[in-house]
Amino acid sequence: MTDIRPLPHIMKTKPYVPGGKLAGAKGPVVMLASNENPFGPNPLAIEAMREAAASVHVYPDPTYGALRGAIARAMGITDANRIVVSSGSDEIIHLLTQCYAGPGDEILQTEHAFSMYAVSATAHGAACISAPETDLTAGANAILACISERTRILFLANPNNPTGTMMSVDALTALQDALPPHVLFVIDGAYGEYVGPHYEAAIRDLVDRRANTVMMRTFSKIHGLAAARLGWAYLPQEIAETFQRIRGPFNVNSLAVAAGIASISDPAFIQMSREHNTLWRAKMTDALNAMGLATPGSEANFVLPDFGSAEWAAAANDFLKARDILVRAVGGYGLPTRLRISVGSAEDNEAVLAALRDFTASR
Repeated sequence: MTDIRPLPHIMKTKPYVPGGKLAGAKGPVVMLASNENPFGPNPLAIEAMREAAASVHVYPDPTYGALRGAIARAMGITDANRIVVSSGSDEIIHLLTQCYAGPGDEILQTEHAFSMYAVSATAHGAACISAPETDLTAGANAILACISERTRILFLANPNNPTGTMMSVDALTALQDALPPHVLFVIDGAYGEYVGPHYEAAIRDLVDRRANTVMMRTFSKIHGLAAARLGWAYLPQEIAETFQRIRGPFNVNSLAVAAGIASISDPAFIQMSREHNTLWRAKMTDALNAMGLATPGSEANFVLPDFGSAEWAAAANDFLKARDILVRAVGGYGLPTRLRISVGSAEDNEAVLAALRDFTASR
């Protein structure tokens, strides 16, 4: 026996459940559960990692100046000192929560938000409050109605995961203006590249517009570097300095740094990935709706068909697994009647659509 016990709020924390892999597959798996880039990483990023491998015995630059400079150039940011880099954007969520919220405080998210916001809030002793959504979409009035004197951070994924919906830039601007001064506004732009450069620039400008706003980004999605664990954020100077106080001195490895510099410096690969996603996202949405599976428009790299009941969604998920196709059940996000399906390669997209046609025909 021991008297060593974790803090009570740690035991209340529910660990994040990833998309996972498919055990017992008979052949190649169609992996459409984790919103990965079907093209894989940029070939330039692969080559950069190969070259960096020869120096992995040396610690990376603790300032990450080259990576932050490359991000600044690509994103039109004039002050690279206001950029921080991280081991995935999850680390940014945790460190911002550690800096600004704790026991007795509240973290605000929306109804069907990315689950890491709640994980981080609970892990730091804060309460996680969810503002209701309308038609799977966040709204400024609903968010503002949930703010209290205890609210410390508003995490807003835009576009949102797993719904794929988003608030307009005008709505974000109005929300930013209406927030009380004690609330940190964190815009999670993990899927921002799929909307386009105009939107990326707009959320960058929101950070410059008010000293209460952070833009968070990731290399896991359109850049195809999910396993490298690389994220970044653009912050007001004071918040960036606070963040750097508790960031680990070598929190990003040298291979990820090299891959990130190469990838973000090649807009052609990003454009190719976005164009493929836009084309196939529309095709998949139309096809699923034609099957009678109500599928809302998405601004991200996945679609979210509705199977009408939790039982039918579970049956569809099992049917797809039997064909070695893995998609994402989202009951844990309060969406038990839906499945989230990533936009994959043309071949994989055709495979999942064909399987779902067979499933719906057999109902």
